[in-house]
Amino acid sequence: MRIYENKDQTREIQCGYCYGYGHNKRHCPTMKAQWEANPQVHDTYDHNSLVDIKVTMFPSHYQNYWGDSQAKRQFRAHWVYMKNRFAPKATTKTTKPRKKAKCGFCGSTAHNRRNCNKMKNFVYVLNETNKAYRSQFYDRFIEGMGIGAGALVSIRDWDGEQRVGILTDFPTDDIMFTNLTRSWSDYNTKAKCSFLVNGEKQSYNIGDSFFYHEDRDEQIEMGLWGNMYSNWGRVHNIISPAPTKPTKEWFIGKAPCYEWVVKKKDQHTLMGAFYHHIREFYPHDNLRAKLGAKVYDRYYTQ
Repeated sequence: MRIYENKDQTREIQCGYCYGYGHNKRHCPTMKAQWEANPQVHDTYDHNSLVDIKVTMFPSHYQNYWGDSQAKRQFRAHWVYMKNRFAPKATTKTTKPRKKAKCGFCGSTAHNRRNCNKMKNFVYVLNETNKAYRSQFYDRFIEGMGIGAGALVSIRDWDGEQRVGILTDFPTDDIMFTNLTRSWSDYNTKAKCSFLVNGEKQSYNIGDSFFYHEDRDEQIEMGLWGNMYSNWGRVHNIISPAPTKPTKEWFIGKAPCYEWVVKKKDQHTLMGAFYHHIREFYPHDNLRAKLGAKVYDRYYTQ
């Protein structure tokens, strides 16, 4: 998933005033210095009286394109902000009572995300959904079709011609129900198979129009599995199955854990992305108890 791939990335802070790095405008030393150097505009703004506001306030890259006038426009744009930030307050503001903290996952004020049973139950639902998906994937494609490393397949090549290729790399660990989410979704995961066709390596994502199928009505009847088929799919059929295949128990046991999905997302955001997949693949009859009656009824009974 995109949110998983980017989970460890940190972005360097850039100031919205001077565009320097390492601080934001709340702690910008340039802004404060320029405010203090221009006491004549603390009460009423006067653009023509501004002093010591030059293009050198910006990093060198911007200085190649901007002049002192741009620096003064930046001051003008932030004048109200600076007045509220630096000018002495006429009266002491009454401190507003702090809002009671609430759980970032379910919204309850009785606990936080760390102690949220609904979040733990939701992780369980995702993991069970994924295990069931992998189980069906195994029966349908690995056992049923013989897909796997070493399989000979008929592929529609880049020029539209059908050629024989060999599947050289099958992404066992990447097979998960989120392969079937839309490709532009933050929750989409890729599972790319590699093929050798006429000595050239080609890769196709198994979750998005992987197999050729020309009957749109049949694709619709397949439900979510239909996302793997289209009339521009690359793989037409399996000519010869993979020479070896993993056991079903091993394949299901390799399912990843979905605990990281819920760290920064609330329940309704995730349900909006996954409720179709949960309904399709969740294997138990306790879904209403696990999700809670309110959430279950909202997504599955209306």
